[in-house]
Order: sequence, then structure tokens, then C-alpha cells
Amino acid sequence: MALFRPGAAVHLAQHLQAAVQHMVPRSMSNVASGKWQIVGAACITRPPVLCPPMTPIEQQYSEMLAAIEKENSLRSDHELRLERDRINMEVMKSGEADEVDLEEASKQTALEFEDVCSEELKNFTSTHLDKGRNEVKDLKSLDRALERSLVLVVKQKLGSNEEWVFPQTPWQPGETLRQTCERLVQETCGGGLKVKFLGNAPCGFYKYKFPKTVRKEGFIGAKVFFYKCQVRNKDGTVELGPNVVEHQWLTQDELDNKFKQSYAKSISQFLVSDR
Repeated sequence: MALFRPGAAVHLAQHLQAAVQHMVPRSMSNVASGKWQIVGAACITRPPVLCPPMTPIEQQYSEMLAAIEKENSLRSDHELRLERDRINMEVMKSGEADEVDLEEASKQTALEFEDVCSEELKNFTSTHLDKGRNEVKDLKSLDRALERSLVLVVKQKLGSNEEWVFPQTPWQPGETLRQTCERLVQETCGGGLKVKFLGNAPCGFYKYKFPKTVRKEGFIGAKVFFYKCQVRNKDGTVELGPNVVEHQWLTQDELDNKFKQSYAKSISQFLVSDR
């Protein structure tokens, strides 16, 4: 019967570890040692242009405040003028015209002034209100959904596919992530769209792996850092860059139908609802 030597267990463990490492496929070892590509993305928003309609409770609260303000307020110059005109009319009807300034009474009365104002209001039209009532159907227009926030989404070439995403581009050595996104806006949207970045730190994060057929330069996937920015010129135009096929301005309700589920879940963490 062979005796078990104390060092035998150590030698056995070393041999097993070497055998396991030898059995690991070369492709898996490359993936484990691969790098993630750093990508900057811009969440470009256009804030609402018009105030949205009030909800029923907001309408009730507004009416209550208006009633309180009217009850506690002093009479305006127009209300005082109405009272003065009423008194003058009563004096003139009583036959005591000497007590009334006839030259002053012959001028436009407060009631006549109200009629003129009402007629002018009927003839007044507002371009913005017309746009709010007649919804603009063009998804590429900044003039649609004036009561809602809009977000710029693009169909961008990512490898061999075309995906709907926020504009994004790889980070380059020597840049900060914000500088990457500033360069991205110029490359993707051109000089016709002016934006203002809201902070120096990213507001969101998303990562995904590249398909095995397109992995190159040791990158196994991308880590995307989002930066928020707002449109400064409401009449700005988007001049599509070389890797962008199409663009649209969408409300937050429309984003879920445009993005992949995992992507939509990531951006929902930093997009504040406008409802």
C-alpha cells in the first residue's frame, strides 16, 4: 500500500490548474482581457414653447385665486371711470346738467372703450396658438408639439447596423467627455443648431457588447455616457453628418416605440417627465 505524501496535494492542484487554463479557448481569453470603447452621447432637448392646458384641479385653483384677488383688490382706473360715467348719466337724466362737465361727458365713455377692445380682441390672431391647435405632423420639425418637450433622436450607423439612438461618437484621447459631445453636436447636427450643455458631468450611462463578427481593436463593447443639452435657437436646423441616416424630434411618449427596451430603460433614468 502506497503512502500519501504531504506535498502530493499541492502538486496535484497545480497540475489541475494548468490543465484547466490549457483547455480555455483562445477566443474566451481574448474577450476576458478585452477593452470597452468609451463613447459620448448628447441628449438634445427642446423645452416647451407654449404652456400646456391646465388640468381640472389646476383650473379650479386658478379660479379660486382669481376670486380671492378680485375680492381683496382695489378698484382700477377703468372701474372708477365706469362709476363716474354712471353718476354723470344719472345727473343728466335728472335735468341738472349744470353740475356735469359736458365736454368731458361727450368723450368716449368707459362702456364704449370696452366695446372697442372687445372688437379688437376678436380680430386678433396668434401664430403660436394656431400652431398649438393645428398640430405639425412633420417629425423633423422643431415646431411640432409646442406644449411638450422634444428630444433629438437619429438613425445612426453603428457597425453594420443602423440604430435609432441619441447622437453618439467615440471618445478621442486628449478630450474630456464633454468636449467629445461638443464635437459630436458639430459633426452630427452641423452649425445650424445651437445648443447649451447643462453641466460638465454625464447624466446617464449605457453599455452594450459588439457582435463577435465586428469586434476589432480589442474592444468587446461600448460604454456610453450621456450629456444633457438644450436647443438655444428655436428655428435651428439639423444638417446630418456622414454616419447619420435620418433624424426626428420626438416627445418622451414616442421614445419607447423607437428605442430598444434596454436602451429606453437606461435613458428613462435621467429624462424628467413633462406630463
